[in-house]
Amino acid sequence: MDSPILIDVWTVAPSQQAELAQAISDGVRDVIVGHRGFVSAQLYESTDGGAMMVMVRMRTIKERQELVDSPEAHSLMRNLRAFARSHARLFQLVESFGESDEPG
Repeated sequence: MDSPILIDVWTVAPSQQAELAQAISDGVRDVIVGHRGFVSAQLYESTDGGAMMVMVRMRTIKERQELVDSPEAHSLMRNLRAFARSHARLFQLVESFGESDEPG
């Protein structure tokens, strides 16, 4: 079974979106990218300036849990929550339409 994808939507005052984007980007680069099991991450910003979305793919559920439980991840989340609100959920792909990364 594939590991579910973590999608975390952060709501923030539009005046702080750039600060949040930089903090998330730095955190992904410093904490998540080098972690065992990391596959990919994408960072999106809302067009209204009030939200950021982060998608993180890990190889296995166990490796994702190790990341979530790490002191570095706890520190990152604490820092981000100082000025933004997290709405994280795990998702599994149901169906895909259109272009795909799959060779074919």
